[in-house]
Amino acid sequence: MIKKHIDKKAQLEMIGLVIIVIIVITALMIYTIYKMSNPPQNLPKRYMNKQLATNFLVSILHTSVKDCYNLSLADLIVDCANTFPSISCQDYRGSCEVVNKTIFNILNQTLIDWGVSFNLSIERTPIRFVNLGCDSRVTSKEQGFEILPLNSFENVEIILDMCAK
Repeated sequence: MIKKHIDKKAQLEMIGLVIIVIIVITALMIYTIYKMSNPPQNLPKRYMNKQLATNFLVSILHTSVKDCYNLSLADLIVDCANTFPSISCQDYRGSCEVVNKTIFNILNQTLIDWGVSFNLSIERTPIRFVNLGCDSRVTSKEQGFEILPLNSFENVEIILDMCAK
């Protein structure tokens, strides 16, 4: 009688163990299916967007503007961000107008031509460019930025967001 009771107890323990194994296997299958249906973000693409944004800003800031005494775009941006801009270029255009036109031309020949979704803005100026719907509502973006000293207390920040497609 005692042996039957022990046999039944062992059988119940085995059934319980089998149920636990089935639950664990099912959970692992669900986890695997979930991971396969949500592939990880493309890290190389994110890295490339970050590098492109940073390198693009560095290069345009060092671009000299022929129409404005070969001053760099960085110098013109700082002047544009001042309360009272003082640079007047060769054709009597102000620094803000020259910066806007020059950046627009560069963007048209590069990022816009390449079909890149971006948002470029320069603090303390009215200059802002958006391409292919890359705005504040987009959550998947990589950002590059550069900071230019305006005066001893303030800076001008140039931000380029590269949005994922």
